[in-house]
Amino acid sequence: MFAVSARAMRVPVAKTGSVPSTRKTARKTAIISAADPSIDGIEPARTRTADRDEPARPPRAGVPRRAAMAAALGLAAQTSGLARPSPASAAANALFALAEESAEGKTFEFKTYRLTAPSVYEEVNVPLKDPATGVVSPTVLLLKDTRAGQAGNTVSVSKQTVPQGGIASVADVGTARETAERLVTAEGARSTGTFGKAFGGTGSGVSFRDASERTDENGLLYYTAEYSKRVLGVERVVLTTLVVAEGQLYTLTAEEDAGRFESEMADGLRKCARSFQVIPQNTAPAAAPARAKKGRK
Repeated sequence: MFAVSARAMRVPVAKTGSVPSTRKTARKTAIISAADPSIDGIEPARTRTADRDEPARPPRAGVPRRAAMAAALGLAAQTSGLARPSPASAAANALFALAEESAEGKTFEFKTYRLTAPSVYEEVNVPLKDPATGVVSPTVLLLKDTRAGQAGNTVSVSKQTVPQGGIASVADVGTARETAERLVTAEGARSTGTFGKAFGGTGSGVSFRDASERTDENGLLYYTAEYSKRVLGVERVVLTTLVVAEGQLYTLTAEEDAGRFESEMADGLRKCARSFQVIPQNTAPAAAPARAKKGRK
């Protein structure tokens, strides 16, 4: 950091007894500064020969860490395909400017949906395609618990296009309880497949816990299923919220190890599932009620 290059060291030095001119001294200082720019940042202005008669510069104002992170995320989204789930979702789902933190948690707001997650969760990049299969990933948001040893606890959001003539609402699948039981059955089937068996899945470790439904102010119906499963002998709790809007099936999935879920994360993750809301883009303004015409009947 303090090393001066050989070129800078070859600056002519005035002979003993002579007084160097102000021009030569300023030139020497400029050459040394050019050889090692970091010197300007660490040497007080009052000790620099060339600036001896000038007032010291005020310290540079620092950029807020969160603002810098937002700027970096915006740049990454423009230059790297890894920062965007897919071209289609990138166009329809603008990157948030800042995640707002409050006592309730951390709110992530996008163009087409919003949610509030526990404050220990941070967003991570989602690969454009599954590295193993090459298939475009439906996941548009992935949050991970930032605490040591908790990276396997995640919250994710995925979007999938509903085939033409398919369901227009989750109600077309059945009731909230019926849908939850189907999810449990599907999870059990996955755990008994070739991949699931490799990780100790037997299908018998998946069990239903709860099911609920709600309707938001836009009339969209949400189903939330809560169930448990075993992965490598460890019990985990899964919360899945489903909603269909404008031909897209949105799925929020929160997963946590059972011990931590019951001891501290249950309320936060259930609130996260309830906070998940899709923002319709094609809503037309409601028509004004027709006024009754006055006159003879």
